[in-house]
Amino acid sequence: MADREQILKRLPDPKGGERPTPAVRARSVPVGDLWKRFEERLHALGARVMSLESLGQFRDNAIFDEDLPEAVRETLGNPVADVWEAAAGVTLGDLAVAETGSVLLAALPGRSRLNSLAPPTHVVLVRRAEIVASLDEALARLSPQTSVLVSGPSRTADVEGVMVMGVHGPRSLWVVPIP
Repeated sequence: MADREQILKRLPDPKGGERPTPAVRARSVPVGDLWKRFEERLHALGARVMSLESLGQFRDNAIFDEDLPEAVRETLGNPVADVWEAAAGVTLGDLAVAETGSVLLAALPGRSRLNSLAPPTHVVLVRRAEIVASLDEALARLSPQTSVLVSGPSRTADVEGVMVMGVHGPRSLWVVPIP
């Protein structure tokens, strides 16, 4: 079956029917191994996994979503008032995909897409348990909200095939695994 057809069959019925529940294989790879694979893929995309302690460098110079854990909010201090002035935008990711080094961000109340796009650094917090091995598993867990998969920092080669980082979004991407 074509990729397009696989994705479309997972979408809700536009006439209001129930959303199909695709079969998902049980996790056979330990979470630690999945994070190692994720980190390798993420690094190949020009991004990196960082520790929770590393967020201290953005204290009082970040903008962040309302749904971040309280301990993280305390580490970040006071949010910057203007998203365009922030050194980092800190968001909560819904899951990580080991196969691609991608993180999934769902549009939920208390979250601002601009926090992930405007500052020069995007930091995504992902709970350690919220990692899947493949893109198929990620698509099977998609919620009905609008979601995006982020795979590395913003880049484009639109002009004469020269790769430029940060033109359409952040120049750097950090992923921080949290408990």
